[in-house]
Amino acid sequence: MNERGKKSILCFCFLAGIVLLGCEEGKLPETLEPDIPKISLENFSLTETKQGKKMWILEAKNAKVYDEVINVDSVRIRFFNKDEVEFSVLYAPGGILNTRTHNILVGDSVSVFTNDSTKLFTDSLFWLNDSQRIITDCKVKILKQDGTVIEGNGLRADPYLEKIEILGTAKGVSPIKLPDINK
Repeated sequence: MNERGKKSILCFCFLAGIVLLGCEEGKLPETLEPDIPKISLENFSLTETKQGKKMWILEAKNAKVYDEVINVDSVRIRFFNKDEVEFSVLYAPGGILNTRTHNILVGDSVSVFTNDSTKLFTDSLFWLNDSQRIITDCKVKILKQDGTVIEGNGLRADPYLEKIEILGTAKGVSPIKLPDINK
């Protein structure tokens, strides 16, 4: 081998050694970027219990799990009474579950249907898990089985939609007839 070939091989080995010394194990970051989920799931289901009794079940077509939240798509939340009987169902295209508090924000055309045929429609709802209340600052429309219609801005209610407080302006129509005071 000539002198030039030896120098080329030596130069190549030197460069290869530098490259290999620069590659150490464990240098890759072990954290994910904030917008990349830790886990992605399909056909996700989460059951909330209290003292062993079912309170609600959140079901979603897709779920992306991050550090403190789970983003869900095509959401259905089934609420249960103290006897574990389903009494209302919430539907929404998407939502966010806080994994620490289990509070849930759902949005983009939300519907709630109860066993007594009450219906609630709004753009966004927030479920406060510790107080078992739903709230919103959006416009709401509530339809009762007896024909009562309530519309307003903002709402605070129980999940049964039995105790409803409209927080802003409200209007409504009810088929209830008042008794004649003269009779």
